[in-house]
Amino acid sequence: MNTAKAKVLAIALLDMALDIVVPTVVYLILQPLGVPSVLALSAGAVLIGGKAAFGKLTDTGERDVKLVLASTVVSLAVMFGLYAAGVSVTIAMVAGVAVQAVGVATSILRSGKLDGFALLVLTELALGIALTFVSSGDPRFLVARPAFYTAVAAVYVFITVFRGKAFMYVVGRPMAVAGDPKRDAAYNRAWDNSAEFRRLERIGTAAFGLVLLAESVLRVVLAFQFGADDVAASSLVSNLPVIILFVLFIVGFKVILVPRLSKVVDAEMPVEKAA
Repeated sequence: MNTAKAKVLAIALLDMALDIVVPTVVYLILQPLGVPSVLALSAGAVLIGGKAAFGKLTDTGERDVKLVLASTVVSLAVMFGLYAAGVSVTIAMVAGVAVQAVGVATSILRSGKLDGFALLVLTELALGIALTFVSSGDPRFLVARPAFYTAVAAVYVFITVFRGKAFMYVVGRPMAVAGDPKRDAAYNRAWDNSAEFRRLERIGTAAFGLVLLAESVLRVVLAFQFGADDVAASSLVSNLPVIILFVLFIVGFKVILVPRLSKVVDAEMPVEKAA
């Protein structure tokens, strides 16, 4: 694996690690301060939500760092400010999530690109606000809440199997081309010219959709295996399916599909003229 591909993989693994660790760490920091469990978990979710929204926006080439960062910071300030002022935890949580949603939605609208990723972000934001009303009473529901986002993402992934360009084709580009403009062009041609390439990418995408669905179900089941007071354990254990399923998927994709996909892309590379 060359340096560029190793960097892409390392960033993906770091991103996954942050999703797992940050909510639990925030919860453990805020608990000694007397912050309600649901509010502490919501704060962690806001941080992860900001990171995820920024990542999805940058996938489309649009970087609105200041707005996404500001909306995340203001969201936390509103959430804890209202709670400190005596407002109910539910209202404080909803207000905080709504502020972040407005910021991210504004960033998307300003970019002028309402593509599949943008629609996915907006759907997850709306779902987040709705779920906040439901989940404010039981911290385990907040631990399980990412499962609903994952399920929505799975639906989106499955749609790309049948319409447009397959999800794995889009997200796999950085690893596949490794910053090489010629290989990037060959990657485009492989999709346009090879039915076999499109079929393999769609198989990989369908498999990833199944992984997302399995992870969402297992997260809910594991989150409610613990009592409402065992939030830290519930949070950590419910993330185990993410690690196991994603590692298995990455290994399987790399071993089974990548060699065949790479062969098609190699065939689309321009022939180097002899000196």
